[in-house]
Amino acid sequence: MTDRSTRPQDGSRAVVLGGSLAGLCAAAALAPHVARVTLVERDRYPDEPRWRRGVPQARHTHNLLGAGQRSLEVLFPGLLGELRDLGMVEVRMPQDMLLMVPGGWVDRFEGPHVVLSGSRDLLDWAVRRRLRQLSTVEILEETEAVGLVAGQGDTVHGVLLRDRRPGARADGGRPYEQRADLVVDATGRGSRAPAWLKELGYRTPDESVVDAGCAYSTCILEPAPGHTADWKCILLQSTPQEPRSGILNPIENGRWMVSVAGLGGERPPLDHAGFVDFARGLRSTALYDAIRDAKPLGDVYGSGRTENRWRHFERLTRWPDRFLVLGDAVGAFNPAYGQGISVAGTSALVVRKALERAVTPGTGRIPDGLTGSLRKPIAGCVEAAWMLSGNADLAYPGASDGPLPLAARLGKRYTDRLLKVATTDRTVAMALLDMTHLLAPPRAVLRPRVLASVLRGPRNPPSPAAPLPAPTRTGPPPTRGEPMTTESERMVKVYRKRAKRYDLTSNRLYLIGQRTMAYKHLALEQLALRPGDTVVDAGCGTGHNLPMLAEAVGPTGRVIGVDLTDAMLEQAEDRVRRAGLSQVSLVQADLTTYEYPENVRGISACFSLTLISEYAKVIERGYEALAPGGRWVVLDYRLPRWWPDRLIPALGPMIAPFGGDTSMVQRHPWEPIQEGAARHRVLTRYGGWVYVAVGEAAGSGARGRVEASG
Repeated sequence: MTDRSTRPQDGSRAVVLGGSLAGLCAAAALAPHVARVTLVERDRYPDEPRWRRGVPQARHTHNLLGAGQRSLEVLFPGLLGELRDLGMVEVRMPQDMLLMVPGGWVDRFEGPHVVLSGSRDLLDWAVRRRLRQLSTVEILEETEAVGLVAGQGDTVHGVLLRDRRPGARADGGRPYEQRADLVVDATGRGSRAPAWLKELGYRTPDESVVDAGCAYSTCILEPAPGHTADWKCILLQSTPQEPRSGILNPIENGRWMVSVAGLGGERPPLDHAGFVDFARGLRSTALYDAIRDAKPLGDVYGSGRTENRWRHFERLTRWPDRFLVLGDAVGAFNPAYGQGISVAGTSALVVRKALERAVTPGTGRIPDGLTGSLRKPIAGCVEAAWMLSGNADLAYPGASDGPLPLAARLGKRYTDRLLKVATTDRTVAMALLDMTHLLAPPRAVLRPRVLASVLRGPRNPPSPAAPLPAPTRTGPPPTRGEPMTTESERMVKVYRKRAKRYDLTSNRLYLIGQRTMAYKHLALEQLALRPGDTVVDAGCGTGHNLPMLAEAVGPTGRVIGVDLTDAMLEQAEDRVRRAGLSQVSLVQADLTTYEYPENVRGISACFSLTLISEYAKVIERGYEALAPGGRWVVLDYRLPRWWPDRLIPALGPMIAPFGGDTSMVQRHPWEPIQEGAARHRVLTRYGGWVYVAVGEAAGSGARGRVEASG
């Protein structure tokens, strides 16, 4: 720490208030252009990477995104290499991540986006160490700012400081004046700049506030012995329907820093057992599965102040010259989006570039009027991050006062669709990541190619990335088969919401001439079941087929209904109970891993296989279980030969209520039915839109094929 008695007499002087990252970056930006920079910090810095009271958020996960890395490297050349040497971990995004956005799992692919992951304590310490090497910078620790000193006209010519060191001053800690040619407030969320402006006769700024009621719990963990994975990081974002999120970040010394969050007022527990149990309730169990056997290395810490707050200093028509506000003091964000460090760094670069243009060479004199003109470009840095964090949190109930304006509602609809398309479309994903890393302006997601992809909609369902959560049930549950995989978490979410109304939704198809029950009767007749047979209804849904199958096999037979979604099985249970079908049992399982019983004589799948990307695997496993002569019967939709490809997008509104999309037309379950059969036939109905594919398992006779239509 520089001695307080050092007071340079020549050249201009800048004072930066606040010694967190925003203040450190501001001091580095000013250092080459003024004779002396004084950094004022309320606390005492630790001598090593340790937590300090002035940065409470340091106990929680941090990601150094692309724009943050660029700005820090410009301000402190070589810093990124030092951070890697100190143990910060390079995570390629999304290649090294299990990333679940509100639209689903994002495909993992090689790309240019890299996150540096490590503890905030280490990052701050490394930046402070570099700043101390600058000869023009002095640091006043245990000192706080209590007000501004007004100059002649609309200008500030200093700041009032108070020494907080015990017994350091004989005057009892009375404020003293520090003259300065430039005062920068980087004191964070708690900045008193609005009050200081009011004391000097200026208006206080308008504020935009979006508060989704987000609260965090964080714990540092040691991975379980023998842990191996093909990922480094897990990020599970929340949705308004499932307002919990979680992130696992690798940090120095082979440890994990894990944070879980609840939105809408829910606060995660602060004990280890409760913390882990809370993680089980996230949108996927991927994070829970990783940490349930990990060793806690310390306490669980909480954080509750996470609102997005933008102070609009740029809108004030009257502004004191030589005063500037940066960092969280201007725009503070929900830490879930990881934008704060990047905004602090890019804002500091705005100041640096302005000084490079404006400062008179060789004099170090800061020209009049500079700070007023910097308010808008600094607001531009805030706006880029606000488009992500502030606008995203608007989707949560109670996050803002009153209904959303039309522009916000339209923006939300576009963003929702973009997040679905980004799960499988790399062009859209790259634009989203560019914006997330603040390497491109928000309008990047409106580029023509991105816009076209978003308007077209998702072509394929999201790829599996991690285990699917086993849904919680009350009362006696159906028997579960093998643990489920993420064939499509999106499908589970859709059918949990629509289970109670599913039958009504299906019946609406009669309005356009479809005779769903007639097609089901036709399909189930093709099973040719006899009393005493065992039959599996694959994707049984609400159990429409179960009474018909039970009648076919009689009281000595066995009917097994298999479905992925607990809510659909609840409806099936009610149907079975009302009908008194003792020969029917229900299993909650993923059809791609379900273990069939022995001596199965028939398997039916009605309007379910085109919802499964691995339908061929489901059919193959079914054939392996069928007894010789047993039958596989699939009832489903397909695209008639006469339907033009250009009209495929028009089918979207018809498919969406059932959880699908237009990519389903590329799935042809009848083909593996034919390939695995000794005999097969296909019956078509409804002008070719509906088909029944029948395959008989090997041992039933010579191969043959019959095509019928009606």
